[in-house]
Amino acid sequence: MFSVAAVQSAFHEALVQDQDVDIKNYVLAYQELCKFCSHLGGLFSFVVNDLEDKIGCLNQLVTEDELHFSTVQNMLNHETSNKLVFSGRSGSVTLLRLHRGLEFIILFMSKLLKLQPNDSTKRSAQEAYSQTLAKHHSWLIRNGALFAMNFLPCQRALYDQTIGNTSVEETLNTMPEMISKASKVHERVNNLLSDYEILNIP
Repeated sequence: MFSVAAVQSAFHEALVQDQDVDIKNYVLAYQELCKFCSHLGGLFSFVVNDLEDKIGCLNQLVTEDELHFSTVQNMLNHETSNKLVFSGRSGSVTLLRLHRGLEFIILFMSKLLKLQPNDSTKRSAQEAYSQTLAKHHSWLIRNGALFAMNFLPCQRALYDQTIGNTSVEETLNTMPEMISKASKVHERVNNLLSDYEILNIP
């Protein structure tokens, strides 16, 4: 099952040096977030599969060349210097796609915290999506995603689906710190992608 504490820990460990991000721990955190997404219903399976493919790509790059793919800054410097950003296996573009997805997850989870147990999560998910990922998706994908969110359960049921036997109170107490760490990681990656002029690649 999904563990908020595991995500919080991995994102904390991902914050390295002054403004860099450790890729291994970024991937660990994202693998855990995929568990959350996988419990949102069968219509989200295409999202999870896409995320897992991108996580696998980054994992493979780190395994094959840890010197150049240990941190986000190392990777961006290596790929831009060697004109690899638009290659078939670009870690930079893969990270950009994951980065955009993380923005949605952070905003959605932030909205969940403000809901009451019996409140529907549909509107929170749709608002978070419209403010983040939707601007990068085609009309067809946007409409499919928004439609899928109509079937999301109430807040309590969503927590029960995703965290299993873990205490909901414990999860709610840990989520603000997890969101804080995820937001710091997101900000650093955003700054680095911007510095290397990759942030606005379509």
